[in-house]
Amino acid sequence: MEIENILVAARGNGVDQVAVELACKIGKKSKAKIFIVYVIEVNRSLPVDAIIRPDIEAAEKVLLAAEEYAQANDFEIETEIIQARDVGPAIIEVARQNNIGLIVMGINYKKRFGSFTMGNAVPHVLEEASCRVVICREPKQ
Repeated sequence: MEIENILVAARGNGVDQVAVELACKIGKKSKAKIFIVYVIEVNRSLPVDAIIRPDIEAAEKVLLAAEEYAQANDFEIETEIIQARDVGPAIIEVARQNNIGLIVMGINYKKRFGSFTMGNAVPHVLEEASCRVVICREPKQ
C-alpha cells in the first residue's frame, strides 16, 4: 500500500500517541508525509475564529507531543490547529486539500445510554472520506 500523505486527527485523548505511532509505521515504507491536525470545535454562540485560550493550549500540548515523537523517530510531520463548527467536516476538508491517502483517528471507548458510541466526527469521516480510514480505539476498560 503506497500512500503519499497521511492525516492523523488528534483529539487530546489517550489514543493520540497510538494513532501517531501507527501513522508513522504505515508511512515509513512509502516515506509518506504525515499531517497531524487538531480541530477545536467552536460553539455556535462564538465566532468561529474566537480565541479560546484553554483549547488552544491543550491543542498545542498534544501537537508538541506528536512532534517530539516524530523527531525522536526520524519522521517529518506537519501540525496544524483548526477551529471549526464541526470536527468531522473539518477533517474531510483538510484531507481533500492535502490529497490525503489515509486518515488515522484515535477514539476513546465510551458508552452513551448503555451503548458504545463513536461520537459524531468518526461516523462522518467514515461516510465522507474519499480515502482509507483507520480507527484506533482504546481498549474497553
